[in-house]
Amino acid sequence: MFEGFKRFEIQTSDPEVKIVGRVGGKGPAVLLIHGNPLTHVHWHLVAPRLARDFTVVATDATHAAVTVPLHRLDVTSAADVAEEVARAHGYDRIVGTLPAAPLPPGRPDPGEPRHRLRRVLAGLGLDEVVTHALIGPADLGRSGFDPAAAHLVRVANPLSEEHSIMRPVPYPSVLAALAENVRQRRTDVAVFEVGKIYRFRPEAAAPAGELQQSGAAYSEAWMVGIGLLGDAAARFPGSAMREWDVADLRGLLEAVHAALGLPAPTFRAEEPNERHRHLHPGRAARIVDAEGHAYGSLGEVHPTVAAAWDLPGRPLVAALHLEPHGLFDLPGGVVRARVPSPAQPVDRDLAVVVDEATPVGELLRVARQNAGASLVELRLFDTYRGPQVGEGRVSYGLALRFQPAGEGDERGLDRAMDKVRGALKHHLGAEIR
Repeated sequence: MFEGFKRFEIQTSDPEVKIVGRVGGKGPAVLLIHGNPLTHVHWHLVAPRLARDFTVVATDATHAAVTVPLHRLDVTSAADVAEEVARAHGYDRIVGTLPAAPLPPGRPDPGEPRHRLRRVLAGLGLDEVVTHALIGPADLGRSGFDPAAAHLVRVANPLSEEHSIMRPVPYPSVLAALAENVRQRRTDVAVFEVGKIYRFRPEAAAPAGELQQSGAAYSEAWMVGIGLLGDAAARFPGSAMREWDVADLRGLLEAVHAALGLPAPTFRAEEPNERHRHLHPGRAARIVDAEGHAYGSLGEVHPTVAAAWDLPGRPLVAALHLEPHGLFDLPGGVVRARVPSPAQPVDRDLAVVVDEATPVGELLRVARQNAGASLVELRLFDTYRGPQVGEGRVSYGLALRFQPAGEGDERGLDRAMDKVRGALKHHLGAEIR
């Protein structure tokens, strides 16, 4: 290609621009000009023939001047000229290029912890309710709170008396949801709500006659309220229906903490000076963290409050502060997951007779420690006292669920059951029925 030609480079006044080309032949000079977007190389077939009679110079054009015809009124800018050049060259000959600009990093959703909490509670069998943040003085009074308290945030021009106060606690909303279900003749209610509460701090307000320049006197926080009423879900198929109790509510809260990867909550009795008026004395507790700071409460609704809301039975309520200074501020733990076994779980029952003074917790502890790593669940499902077991003796029914690592591991389960029986006999003097 270009035999007998010499390649040259000429530096222009612009340091970044060079004229590159080839020269060859003898005779009068001929300058070969190429089109756009071509280069001088496209003359490689013609230049050698012209070099027989002429001195041929072929260069790469550094720029081109364009004059738009007067009748082309649609070509008014450089972009219009580029479009015309592309059309003349052929759109099909231009390789498409996607924009390479990177997208900005996504902002994390600040509400994701609350969404996750909603999914956890729904997975535990609770129904979510969404109530109005505006309540009335009657709702506070029925819930055991003072509707004339100074910390309440009041609406200056409410549409009605029932929507004149920003709720300071979630309990009136939860109790109202329970009452509405009772009016609809629902006998098995388990609801929750994730919402805000609002407080006013008179000590932080601006002096009289001065304009409040900031929201220092007002505060709002996220909380979750839980309400249980009526029949609880059956523990297992065929079991009798029963009412919710405080132990069920405590188990729900422990399950929530476990599902969120948080440390297990600690429960302590309420002090006389911190009792909630809507909770039954002696059947309520505070939820505290490892340092003893309370961030929630749970318990049975006070009978007078339940009667004011026309709630039958023994309704239960709980509330947790979420943020700030609440559940989401607890130190996160590690959520561990494992691949499910291809084998089906195996259930075994065991009837044990022990002295009535033997604690049930000790019975379960000994059974759990000797059942092996394949034990995934152990629960007490039956208790019997009567002449068949003798005076001062009690018979407990234990249900054990094993998860074998694979098929054909029945012998390993039999060995585990034999070890449990032997340990109960040795440590507790149990009789296996």
